[in-house]
Amino acid sequence: MASVLAWVDYSSAHRDQMDRLLDAFRDKGTVDELGIGTLRDTFSDHLFPGTSTLHTRARYLLFVPWAVTSTTPHRWPADRAERELRRLEGKLIEALRSGDLDGGVIGRDAGATVQRLPSTVYWSALGAYDIRRCGHSIAQHLRFSTERPPPSVDEDEDILHVRHRDPCFRQLPVPPDDWLQTANFTLSRAEAEFLRDRILDTCSERYLGWLVQRDLPGNPERPWDPALTADLPAEISGVLAHARRFSRLHEGAPILYNLLLARLKDWEEGVERYTAQLEAWADDDETHQAVATWDEDDFWSCVARAGWRHNVRTQSFVRSWVDLVHHGADLVHGQAAEQLIRERETNLKGRRSRFVNPDALEAWEGGNGMGRMTFRWSEARQLVTDIRQGLEASNA
Repeated sequence: MASVLAWVDYSSAHRDQMDRLLDAFRDKGTVDELGIGTLRDTFSDHLFPGTSTLHTRARYLLFVPWAVTSTTPHRWPADRAERELRRLEGKLIEALRSGDLDGGVIGRDAGATVQRLPSTVYWSALGAYDIRRCGHSIAQHLRFSTERPPPSVDEDEDILHVRHRDPCFRQLPVPPDDWLQTANFTLSRAEAEFLRDRILDTCSERYLGWLVQRDLPGNPERPWDPALTADLPAEISGVLAHARRFSRLHEGAPILYNLLLARLKDWEEGVERYTAQLEAWADDDETHQAVATWDEDDFWSCVARAGWRHNVRTQSFVRSWVDLVHHGADLVHGQAAEQLIRERETNLKGRRSRFVNPDALEAWEGGNGMGRMTFRWSEARQLVTDIRQGLEASNA
């Protein structure tokens, strides 16, 4: 029987939070078996506000408002406005599929029947960068647009921007005439300047704001690549350093989790694989350095300032794990480390824990939650790269 998840949507803020939670489940590299997702997302939101694991390209931050502001001035009833917006987004998908098939098209395979349209995926980001200036959900916005007075066509004389037809959006760069027939993800210089300015206005003190003002050397795999951080301001550098240490120190916990499950399942190959990975992680110089420079009080102060919703059990788990690593505990065979991981998963999942549920253990295939946390770096890097390339364009 398929599982069903439901929640009460009190506001657009609640909806955005739930969207981000669902996005996290789709990120196969960050499956949250040990319940540290809120900490991971706190760093992600602080370093790269507005980003999501479902984001692909920067130009969606213009495609979506172009589609919405083409719909709302008609002041149609909400159900017709929703159908029209879906129709426009369907045309956009087809236009992108013909122009840039492999470049990050949302709905590339499903077409207009895609479950989450670009407007849903990027709605929160439009608010984060103050491109969207209302707190409504999409449905609320389409519904309220029928109640507004007819738009004025004389409010803005700047021919570089769309006239102010929808007051819930900032003045936008003018879309190309054929953007629903032939589209790609290349930003014009005017479009790139608009997005850069929006990010600087809203995120100038965050890592994302710092990055959009600079060229990205090469294609850095991680946000703490030395080529990126040489001149980083102290406050941003401090947050990034904590994120890096946390990413490194936590990396061993899911390896041990998978090792314990492999033993429980009598999976010899898995036991050998995860034992080798855990030993390599524990012996690595970066792990030693992370332990040596870990400042627990400053770490929790940092995540509190970043807006972490305090959870005593999560804090206790992280403290206990780092303490075991710091004191050189036997992570492969030691009882303390095994008990910590078992209790953490059992407390989170109850009877669904793989340590107590034979069916859940049988369904486990290994590798859960493995990999390094990079805090949505790949999505942020693509966003910055798109904008930087657009700024280099000559069609200002």
